[in-house]
Amino acid sequence: MATCSGWINDLAIMSKSTVSQYDMGYTPAEFSQVLKGNFTGEKSELSCESVSTNQWLIKHQDSAMSIAIQIEKKPDRILGAIALPVLSVSFKVNSATTEQSKFFFEKFFKYFHKGGG
Repeated sequence: MATCSGWINDLAIMSKSTVSQYDMGYTPAEFSQVLKGNFTGEKSELSCESVSTNQWLIKHQDSAMSIAIQIEKKPDRILGAIALPVLSVSFKVNSATTEQSKFFFEKFFKYFHKGGG
């Protein structure tokens, strides 16, 4: 399991493997909102199909790319008086070329990046 901050180093591996898992600082509701928002919204070339409450299938409009996403709520990370949400996010590449996988993960982490700057 890798953390979201190390995704760039893992991009080549993710595009070739069938399953990747990350811990992310989102609640299930926040994750779903971003996923169904601009990431796969009407101006996106990606579409999002709900499989269950915590599982989605992402497809590309011009190809056979298919990537399943499943989330699982984990215990909050406690830092003193602060509690941060932790969500385990699993990706299963059902059908995608290396280029399609790279496109998907680059776009995913761009939309789901949290942090200062």
